[in-house]
Amino acid sequence: MLINYQLGEEIRDYIKNVLSKETMVLDSEGTCIAATKSEHNGEKIDLNDVGTREDHYIKKLDGKEQVVIPLKYQGEAVAYLVIGDKQKALEYTSLIKSFAELLISQYFENNKPNMDTTDQFVVKLLFNATPNDLPFYQSEAKILGYDLNSKRIAIVVHLRGFWEDSLLSINQPSFERDEVIKNTKRKIETAVNGFFSKNNDIIIAYLGNDKFVVFKAVDEGDEENIKKFLSRSFKSIFEPLQGFKIHSVSVGYSNAYKSITGLISSFREADLSLELGQKLWGDNKSYYFGDLGILSLLGEGDRSKNLQFANKMLGRMKNEDLCKTLECFFDHNLNLTETAEKMSVHRNTVIYRLNQISKILGADPRVFEQAMSIKIALLIKRLFV
Repeated sequence: MLINYQLGEEIRDYIKNVLSKETMVLDSEGTCIAATKSEHNGEKIDLNDVGTREDHYIKKLDGKEQVVIPLKYQGEAVAYLVIGDKQKALEYTSLIKSFAELLISQYFENNKPNMDTTDQFVVKLLFNATPNDLPFYQSEAKILGYDLNSKRIAIVVHLRGFWEDSLLSINQPSFERDEVIKNTKRKIETAVNGFFSKNNDIIIAYLGNDKFVVFKAVDEGDEENIKKFLSRSFKSIFEPLQGFKIHSVSVGYSNAYKSITGLISSFREADLSLELGQKLWGDNKSYYFGDLGILSLLGEGDRSKNLQFANKMLGRMKNEDLCKTLECFFDHNLNLTETAEKMSVHRNTVIYRLNQISKILGADPRVFEQAMSIKIALLIKRLFV
């Protein structure tokens, strides 16, 4: 979910009036969309070491400690403030954060498109349903004509740029936004059914932001073939969805399940595989839940406990060369020679650095069992921080 430049400038101007200090407003991907110094506009800031659980973080930029404040909407960080005056920013953090998030909430609520019956049903089921509600949703699904006796694979489609560039065009009235959503759903249906023509029973819903979900019915014995095609033929199926307003198309897909609870389970698998896949390997790919392996356990587990484990394991690793060596060592399957060649250093330098890493972590990345714990900690940091 991205905020636009106009909102960024409104937030920047508010902070400037309160603090009279240098400020940058970043979108959720770390790109500066508004700054008191115009030369910073468009600049990309690395936010990998900035979380979203705290009200603020201290980050060194251009040799100076600055305050980074995550701004959230519906629990998701949609923007970040970077304020140069540490003392003043910390003094006014609560006020700044509250007002900026109010502006963001008003922005999204005012631009929220109308959802059709299917969209409303699916969103309520996936995000608001409790176990006690399921009989009600079961009945509603029958009224809407959905066959819940069929096994269905969930396909979550992320069209990056859809919300900002397709729905939030300046002065675009609400009914035109509705048509954009309908047309996009038709394109997704054509893309999926055009490739899998044997069974055209699908449920498509817009989830908000840049995401759509497809629940595709699967005939007996066809599940494995469909999952293979979703992987091998990703470009052929989904590339037609990309256009000048859609910057990338990424897909997560699940195993097949039946019933109302099956829709929920399949969506969770597909959405998790998309989330983790994009963070680790980027956009314009498809990700299958069954390929995640141990990552699926990390994603479905208690993320705060996972982060505590990762911080305990890696918290003392501050040296940049050691961190890069460790990552490279794992990327090259614990091979010393390949690591040295990739980093353009002598093999003995790699050995020396690994010895240092072992002392710092209290675990040796050259010992398989200990390497597994370190690797899991690194993955957690990459996924959830």
